[in-house]
Amino acid sequence: MADWLISLFIGIALGLVLGIKIARDSNKKQPVRGGVVAQVIHYLACSGLTGMLPFIIAGLIVGLPFLVLFGTAVGFLVMTGVFLLLLAVFERAKSSPGAAA
Repeated sequence: MADWLISLFIGIALGLVLGIKIARDSNKKQPVRGGVVAQVIHYLACSGLTGMLPFIIAGLIVGLPFLVLFGTAVGFLVMTGVFLLLLAVFERAKSSPGAAA
């Protein structure tokens, strides 16, 4: 359990740091229009996606079983998917014709 937590914290920490660059690059290509909340959700989605690989590498180094690595990596993907769905809700609300400007 301690090895899993260490790997998880490494993945989360590196994901939060690397997520900044990924979110900035993504905003340059296609800006987020949903406001500050949408920007935060976009950043968290980028962080979740980029944190998965450092978690897997750290888990391989400490010797976590495959199912634990796979299950947690799927958890990272599910978390990222939830954040992206929330982002879509905020983006759609901002871009709909009936929304207040």
